[in-house]
Amino acid sequence: MPSGTTLKLKQQRSRERREQILAAATKLFGEKGIDRTSLTDIAGAAKVPLPSIYDYFEDKRALVLEVPERNFEALYQKTEPLLMKGVDAVEQLRIIFNANFEYIAENPGWGRVFFLEIWPSVIASEPQIKIAVDKYAMRYVQLVKQAVRAGSYRRNLDPYSAMSLMMGGMCQVTAVWLLYGRKYDLVKKGKTLFSTLNAGFLRTDSAR
Repeated sequence: MPSGTTLKLKQQRSRERREQILAAATKLFGEKGIDRTSLTDIAGAAKVPLPSIYDYFEDKRALVLEVPERNFEALYQKTEPLLMKGVDAVEQLRIIFNANFEYIAENPGWGRVFFLEIWPSVIASEPQIKIAVDKYAMRYVQLVKQAVRAGSYRRNLDPYSAMSLMMGGMCQVTAVWLLYGRKYDLVKKGKTLFSTLNAGFLRTDSAR
């Protein structure tokens, strides 16, 4: 086998193992909590030798810091194919907002570890996590700005306030869903939330 092919296979296996570890960490952090999850637990769930984890992460903290970035990237991969060319900014907002709830419903471990473990704690201020969250939040800001320029949203709508309302509502709806045993349809609740917020953002005759 040519050396170039061998190298590519090794790189692919390395990426797959890293993904296995991150997926296992997300699941266990969500189920047991970060403090109660050990690297030994994660190695067992990922089906890798414990020393392998140290090939990719310096310690558990480094692994925790990478969980949000990994899940946001997975969310982008889920969302981007839905953003068809020519779709207006409001529709794109609806798609990415609803896709977030769909992703959490499919991956409740991620929802629990982020909204109940990471976001309410001091670890949310870590630069690596702030960068991942800011990247996600700025997508909302950019789309709100586009909707304002297009005349769909009122001219006096502050894009950053709109983003804060959307992300704050998302946190609240998701946290309640997780804390009270997932007793309602999270995706349906997210769609209703978007409709409510969107109605407040829309241009009215007096705001033209």
